[in-house]
Formats: sequence, C-alpha cells, structure tokens
Amino acid sequence: MKSTITTFLILSCMWLRAQNVKNIDIVTPDNKKTTLTFEKLTGVTLQSLDRLRIYNHAGEYRSTLKGVKGALLKNVLTDMALGEESPKVLSEYYIVCIATDGYKVVFSWNELFNTPIGDNVLVVTNIKEATNGKQGGELALLSPEDIATGRRYVKQLQTIRFFRVNL
Repeated sequence: MKSTITTFLILSCMWLRAQNVKNIDIVTPDNKKTTLTFEKLTGVTLQSLDRLRIYNHAGEYRSTLKGVKGALLKNVLTDMALGEESPKVLSEYYIVCIATDGYKVVFSWNELFNTPIGDNVLVVTNIKEATNGKQGGELALLSPEDIATGRRYVKQLQTIRFFRVNL
C-alpha cells in the first residue's frame, strides 16, 4: 500500500510539472543553460497557421490543430553564442528538442538555418487553444513542412540542447 501511494505521489508531481511548463531551457554543448521565459517567447514576432493536420509515421491522420501561433525556432536560437571561430563549424551542430516526458526530435543546424524547413519550425505558444484544450502545458514544437507532421510534434516542450558531432 505504501509503495502504491508513493508511486501515485511521484506520478502526480510529474503530471503537474508537465502541465505547468512555461519556460524552455536552452543548453549549449559546454552545458551553459539559458532559460527562455514564456513571456519573452511571446514577445517576439509570432507566426500563425490557420490549421495543421497531424499525420503519424505511417501517414495516417491523427488530428487537426487550429489557430496555431508561435515563434520560429531559428529566431529563438539565433542569438545563442556557441563560441565557434568559424561559421563553417556550425555545420557540425544538431539540435535536440525534448518534451517533459523525454520524447526527443532532432534538427541539424543547416536544416534550421539553411533550408525551407527552418522557415516554418515553430515553438507553439498557444497549444491549449490550438488543440481545443486537449493538450496540457503551454508550449509545443511543430515542423509543418514534414510529411509525417506528428513525428516532430513535441508536446510539452521543455528543453532544447545543442550538440556537436564528434567523430
């Protein structure tokens, strides 16, 4: 009985934390962390999508998001100082976007800053409204240009981490 109560309390705390994430931690390869507040995020120029159909990995329709608003991920990350001596080195970076439940998606630096995909990847700031209240949390990440839009749909976005390829 005691372990059941303990498990319930732990899961309840995790659920409450997931419901209230309003900031994003951005972590560089040298583990320097910057916290981007919800207020600052909503203060940048926001993009809008009237609707976005979400498809899973098999191309099956899952849901439709309506009235999506958010900041372009590349605009959020533009001012992040990575301390590189040459812009060529940025081609060795990739970005991992992580949800509160541990779900992760990856973008390369060039994909975000050098392709049309990066012109549309959004940090969504009104996900509750866009899902008609079906999704908790304040923030999400979407890549509308993907064919399987659900694959890089990060619900309850919490952390963005930069990594450098080391071979």
